[in-house]
Amino acid sequence: MNKLEDDTIPSSCNFLKDPLSIGDLIGPGTTFEINTNFDEGFSNDIFDELNLGSDEEDDDKTATDRSALVSPWTKPFDELRLQMVKINEHIYKKITQPGLTEYGEVPLNARVCIRYNAYWEGEGAPFDSSFLRGSSYHFYTGRNEVIEGLEAAVRTMYRGEQAQFVISYQLLFREIGCPPRVKPRADGLFIIELVSFNPVGDLDADQKLTDEERGKYATVIDKIRDVHLKGLDFFGQGLHKNACRAFEKAVSMLNSCHLANEQEQREQTVFLLKLYTNLAVCYNKVNLPAKACIMCKEIRQLTDNKPSCKALFQEGRALLLLGEYERARHILIRSQRMEPQNDDISKELKLLEQRYSRYKENERSIWTKAMGIIKKNESNQTNSNNEKTRSIFEKEMEELMKDFKESMELNNFNLPPGLTKDEIKTVDDLAQSMELKLTLSPLDNTTYTLSKGTKK
Repeated sequence: MNKLEDDTIPSSCNFLKDPLSIGDLIGPGTTFEINTNFDEGFSNDIFDELNLGSDEEDDDKTATDRSALVSPWTKPFDELRLQMVKINEHIYKKITQPGLTEYGEVPLNARVCIRYNAYWEGEGAPFDSSFLRGSSYHFYTGRNEVIEGLEAAVRTMYRGEQAQFVISYQLLFREIGCPPRVKPRADGLFIIELVSFNPVGDLDADQKLTDEERGKYATVIDKIRDVHLKGLDFFGQGLHKNACRAFEKAVSMLNSCHLANEQEQREQTVFLLKLYTNLAVCYNKVNLPAKACIMCKEIRQLTDNKPSCKALFQEGRALLLLGEYERARHILIRSQRMEPQNDDISKELKLLEQRYSRYKENERSIWTKAMGIIKKNESNQTNSNNEKTRSIFEKEMEELMKDFKESMELNNFNLPPGLTKDEIKTVDDLAQSMELKLTLSPLDNTTYTLSKGTKK
């Protein structure tokens, strides 16, 4: 934490072992043990770049440097206010690290992630500290989730900004305070880092629209943006299924709009590309790769088969999850050509090679076993009647098909050539009982393939 040039640090400070939380003090009780760390890390701009190993920031879990917790100012606050900018009659501010102004200040109805230390006047140790707890702190603006002065201070900040605030008791704990921990009329010094914020949006933003309004792009587009923002908020909290529902709703609303001109059509296309990409990310997160592939197909149609690198990455990841290794490799290599230095693509290709290697080993093992069954069955046919032979073949083929079904690497398996019609019938019956699917190749009427999934 940056310190004032002329500050002095006390030689000794007593730090709270279990720091107070502001949320506790403004609640209905005075119990001071609470875990505010309900969501480690907070993602911002989660779809702006390929950062798919982890979609959320990680808080620093290392031991807190105690010297960083010491107050940068232990003199009277009136002297500190002289070095600050007056925000209003209750809040004074000094920026110690500028933020990113292009994102604007924190709005109403946003989910905020901060790190902070809070001090009483003349005291060197914090009475509350997210740093001491080893995590960031999250809250929603406009919902009275934190003390009034803290939210008012944060609302003046830009993303990435660090600042010092002197906040009047009138926006903290008022005239009475909270004895014995909080003195009456106690002003506070807050050292705040705004890690990130995201507008929350509204999943039900369209509820008050009439049927006529729902059909007009100019009327409904702001509501669609609100639904989309809610999806981003769900994603930031790790609620990926909820995010899917929000993005799906936004797509449905957008596709239902009547477009008045080419400009609206261009805007619709851009927004749909964003939504389809977001859905591909989320479907892969919730292990629905087939739906992710459908979203990527929509992207290809909208881009004249020229999807973005990120869309290709998601398609490759979905194909890998489906066990389509050759197609996944082709797609991922294409995305790597677009961004050769992207580590996430390299890691995904490495994962693909590992899984493909295990897949080939399992395929060889099952193929060898299948060929053994065929040869053994041919030998038995010369020494036994047909019913006994079929029984042996069925038993051994059932064991092989169980091995295939339990394999985590194999999704498809080509049966060896040379099976009789009766043997194919036996395999088909087993496949139906085991919820596997037996199909005949449209290009080769001698090749049968087993795949995982109920036969239609």
